[in-house]
Amino acid sequence: MSGDDAALANQSAHETYMRAAIEVAKRGMAAGEPPVGAVLVRDGEIVSSAHNSVISHLDTTAHAEIVAIREACASERKLNLDGCDLYSTVEPCPMCLAAGFYSGVRHVYFGASLADMQAITGQELTGCDLAAAEQLKQSSLLRDDCLALLESWRR
Repeated sequence: MSGDDAALANQSAHETYMRAAIEVAKRGMAAGEPPVGAVLVRDGEIVSSAHNSVISHLDTTAHAEIVAIREACASERKLNLDGCDLYSTVEPCPMCLAAGFYSGVRHVYFGASLADMQAITGQELTGCDLAAAEQLKQSSLLRDDCLALLESWRR
């Protein structure tokens, strides 16, 4: 297979997985959820798929990407999803990107940007204001006791 043929096949595979994420998003929208879908893929196989469930679960962390990562970790009975690629219909927010990073996701592919979603819905964050987020944190409390817990766990 020539380089051009391989690139075309790779693009076709990416589009196949994104279409799967779109179908999952449509199911979520039919259930009254925001139309965001995600699939996790490893070695050409879909490991898990999910749509946003923030409304039905009353859980602000139940983004499609997070739910797909949770399901994959549970079904594989491990925390590390090395070799998995994440496909999401909308650009993952900082929380979802962090979850992907911590779970070992290799690449993240997305369709619409957060700015696109903001322009249409007026309800989504277009980025994380880290300075504003820092204001949520208060001073350290009982640091020595908390450090002792960490030391105990390390042993």
